Amino acid sequence: MSKKSKLRKASKGYIKVTDSNNKTFTISQEEIMAKMREMGYERLIKEVVCKTVKPVKQKDADEYAQIIDRWMPPEHGIGALRELAKRYVAVVGMPLKTMRTPLTAIFCADHGVAEENVSAYPPETTLHMATNYVISKGGAANAFANFTQAALGVFDVGINGDTSQLPIDSTMKLGYGTQNAAKGPAMTREQAAASVMAGIAVASQAAKHDFTVLLPGEMGISNTTASAAITAVMCGISPELATGRGTNISDQRLQTKIATVKKMLEVNQPDASDPFDVLAKVGGFELGAIAGLIIGGASSGMLTILDGFNTGAAALIAAAICPAVKDYMAASHIGGEPGHKYVLDKLGLTPVMKLDLKLGEAIGSSLVADLLVKTMISTANLTKSDEIKMTFMDKMNWHSIPDDSVTLTDKTFDYYTKTMPELDKEAMEACQSRLDNLAKPIYSLGALEKIAAQLSGIMGEELPDTDTARALLLFGLDKLSHQEVRAGAEKRLPESIKQWIKAGGELTPHMLYNCPDYMANPADWEGYDDKNQAYTFEQASLIQGFAQATGVTLQSSHLFLGHTQMDAFEYGRLQGEKLALKNGILGVSMIDGRPENIEAIAHALLNEDGSLRYDTTSFLSHLTENQQLLVSATMGAMLAAAHNHTLVVLDNEATVAVARYVVTMLPELEQFLLPVQPNLYQMGIKASGVTAIAGISLVLASLHMLNDMKTFSEAQVAVANDGPGKGKQVN
Repeated sequence: MSKKSKLRKASKGYIKVTDSNNKTFTISQEEIMAKMREMGYERLIKEVVCKTVKPVKQKDADEYAQIIDRWMPPEHGIGALRELAKRYVAVVGMPLKTMRTPLTAIFCADHGVAEENVSAYPPETTLHMATNYVISKGGAANAFANFTQAALGVFDVGINGDTSQLPIDSTMKLGYGTQNAAKGPAMTREQAAASVMAGIAVASQAAKHDFTVLLPGEMGISNTTASAAITAVMCGISPELATGRGTNISDQRLQTKIATVKKMLEVNQPDASDPFDVLAKVGGFELGAIAGLIIGGASSGMLTILDGFNTGAAALIAAAICPAVKDYMAASHIGGEPGHKYVLDKLGLTPVMKLDLKLGEAIGSSLVADLLVKTMISTANLTKSDEIKMTFMDKMNWHSIPDDSVTLTDKTFDYYTKTMPELDKEAMEACQSRLDNLAKPIYSLGALEKIAAQLSGIMGEELPDTDTARALLLFGLDKLSHQEVRAGAEKRLPESIKQWIKAGGELTPHMLYNCPDYMANPADWEGYDDKNQAYTFEQASLIQGFAQATGVTLQSSHLFLGHTQMDAFEYGRLQGEKLALKNGILGVSMIDGRPENIEAIAHALLNEDGSLRYDTTSFLSHLTENQQLLVSATMGAMLAAAHNHTLVVLDNEATVAVARYVVTMLPELEQFLLPVQPNLYQMGIKASGVTAIAGISLVLASLHMLNDMKTFSEAQVAVANDGPGKGKQVN
């Protein structure tokens, strides 16, 4: 087959080929495979596969962004999620089809360099964990695939053991582990090309099943050593900067690992300009396969979301082989390995999470894929007709502060300062013990482990359920008083609604939009338009999309002018208490039809450096009347929810600022709060409610980790022999 031949179309075992003379003929797939072997995998990848990677459809992505921006201006929008969605659209193109859940592909292989004693776990752990994935189904890869509802594929491309009796794909196995790269090349150049081709083959199969998002992961004891060597070469940095603790090794073993990486580079002298040379000399079979998955995914129009350091090192190889694939990749998080930062900088990718993750089983990428799916659903809502958007508003549980002053109880702020409960230490300790013994390097799931233990202590349960009830409470302010709204309604609303109001019924925004006269003449309502309401159609449509996809109950609680701060505090307290009795997780936010009004609260309360601007005894007096009502209600809800043993997930910057003032007055509250941005996510989300729902998703992911993963004993996996896990982890 001429290198200028083009593969055209496959059908029933045959492929149409157009040669350099533009003549078309058909040959069987068996024949084409024979030709491929004759040609050599390296030439095939460079001269055929890479040439099928087309430029991304940036015009489609820009068109998509313009459509979304029409309804949700970027300065008040979904931040990095908009850019993630744009990248996805650039890859798959428009018109958009229904998005499938992702494919998580875990490639497993052993490393000869494990002989150098660079890991906290023995080499047989690779086989143990591969068995755990497919038999016990108790790995982190399983748990996060469950969370994302992703399909999970496990591939043996080089495990040092027999997997023929396991339900694992070993058709592309290249050997029983690599050679010790501290003594010579890890593999032959032919094996390196074959490992890349193995990943391309997996991507090709994924494309046939209509996947559009790929989540690569890996399992291979000592593979962070190989990745450190690749990173040092490809990024031009020292082994010290590239090498980290991997499986959480001790200080002494870290020095051994750094020395080993230095030796690998000295012995092999890999050529940074030749990615196949680098992969062959210091890489691993699974890293080559991930590089191939990225290239094959790009060739077939799929987005690859990178996980941590190892997938990043593989991406360096992929991008060096085929530079066009950079536009087909997205970053998820910045991991615990020091070299990861240099990898992402080299690839030109920006992470959106910092969760202190140190495990490469598609953890961070699963979290980002989950948000991508929800973003595509929610932004699609923005393009719907007003009639459909109306239904999104109707799905929100709507409540408003009573006309009269709220009857105050003895549950004032001082009450909460004296009665805030303690976390259940016994439940937390039991939960932490299980977390330490899950089949993974100890503490390797960072913030997710802390969230799971925190919720355990709040709820008093060792294993909170993955389906723990959750809700989002939005406080909004309608800019007219209740009396003004009623007065205007009497003139225009249909007789049936007038009678409803006369009988004491609530006038909701939904009723206003159902009033033809109001819709036709909104200006007649004394300047009252949709942006003077607590939220707009578009805000409701966006939030409803995220909430429904996350299983979150939405509660919209409306305040009106003419009430006092104490009224608002008591109303917020009642709303928080009511929802806390039914939900273990509660997001809290403030919303306004004009988003800048909420952003103004944060600006009023904080200095430019982010510190609190005012003393806690007087900060409310520096706010406008509108702001005081929203802030007071938010304070009441936070306190009541925490008091009733509910985790409070904080939303936008204004909500976080309010919480910080309250914590200064009542430090015991802090252990019940989960601030999401910028502590965990660095997404710059401005749209009210979205950050809180993203945080709730993070909590749910941590519960899948806690409940779906198996312990070392349950899965029969070898435990740590070094580092903080030694002695704590038992089998």
